Amino acid sequence: MIPRWLILADDRSGAADAGVAFARRGHATEVRWDDAWAEDGLAVLALDLDSRAATAAEAAARHGDAVRRALLPERTLFKKIDSTLRGQPAAELAAISAALRERGRPSWGLLAPANPAMRRTTRGGRVFVDGQPLEDTVTWNREHSYPDADLAAIVRSAGLRAISLPVAALRGDDSAIRHAFLAAAASGATEDTILIGDAETDDDLGRLVAAARACPPGFFAGTAGLANALARAMPGRPTAGVRVEPTTRGTLVAVGSAAPVSREAARRLATHDRAHLVSITLASPAGHSAVNAQVAADIGARLAYGDTVVALLDGPEVASGALDSGYLRSFAAALADGLGRMGALVVTGGETASALLAQCKVHGIRLLDELEPGVALGLTRGAVEVPLVTKPGAFGDEHSLRRCLDALHALRPTA
Repeated sequence: MIPRWLILADDRSGAADAGVAFARRGHATEVRWDDAWAEDGLAVLALDLDSRAATAAEAAARHGDAVRRALLPERTLFKKIDSTLRGQPAAELAAISAALRERGRPSWGLLAPANPAMRRTTRGGRVFVDGQPLEDTVTWNREHSYPDADLAAIVRSAGLRAISLPVAALRGDDSAIRHAFLAAAASGATEDTILIGDAETDDDLGRLVAAARACPPGFFAGTAGLANALARAMPGRPTAGVRVEPTTRGTLVAVGSAAPVSREAARRLATHDRAHLVSITLASPAGHSAVNAQVAADIGARLAYGDTVVALLDGPEVASGALDSGYLRSFAAALADGLGRMGALVVTGGETASALLAQCKVHGIRLLDELEPGVALGLTRGAVEVPLVTKPGAFGDEHSLRRCLDALHALRPTA
């Protein structure tokens, strides 16, 4: 029997990033949110719990509730965390463990946050980005929840027991990894335990997944790197063909992320034919009223005509990385006319995706494929149904958005 999965994520791009690993192997996968959690025979249900900006208590409550309500007996749980430890992963892991224990299920978890395809690795129980300690990166300086990136200390801060599996032991005699899994499983009978697996390569993650077959944890926690390793261990299925009708409407590219790579990609994309860059600066979280009505109408008109519109959220708050959900909702409101006239959508940043899809009353995403590491292609479900690409803000390079646009045009050609 092919396993079925429940994925819990703290933002929308993360849910898509993890879920698409299964979708591209032919398993019916959707991202859902706002209590639209009906099963519909899905092999993989990925829930965006929108907890990236929540307090530790709020994030824990959302994850515990999701386990109690959505984790059916036949599903295995995967907790998607951010590869740079943003948000409240420790509180979320503790809440998941507690909820599993309440239900009489194994409550210990395997945590492996490495994503080698994106140059995120773990060594000595710490996170590295491009070979640098996570604490030395711009991302950590802009946004972090813990004093440092020591995974065992982070896990223990939420009252969990931590057992570390160094990469040397992982690559050594099989008895070392087997002993680590057995120790975690045994301790899980009396206390909630997290086994922390180092990994520097996809092969390392594959070793962890292979070991888990013999001693399966109550849940898995990690990034798309671990999700891909788990999906590769499952039998594949033929991928169903998707037919999308041609359109005369253009593509809206919405960049609400502060990540420099996404902002440079937006500017590069705007240099191509029939692509127009629109900078949207908001004076306050409720600042959409300050956006010129003619600018908003022009966005919709260009999309109706078939042009590509690159909408870039701008202003001092973006430069400082101090955006909150109010700014992103205002950004979505400023694009409301365009959202109703687009033929396809590209969004960078999970919270930006949440705001835009709420604005156009979309309740889910049917995942189709992964265009490049972390970049998911799907179809929206709800009041507006169009092809969609979600890209985490810090992923990709200055040409990623151009490649996203080309993939959308191949899926949905211009009529």
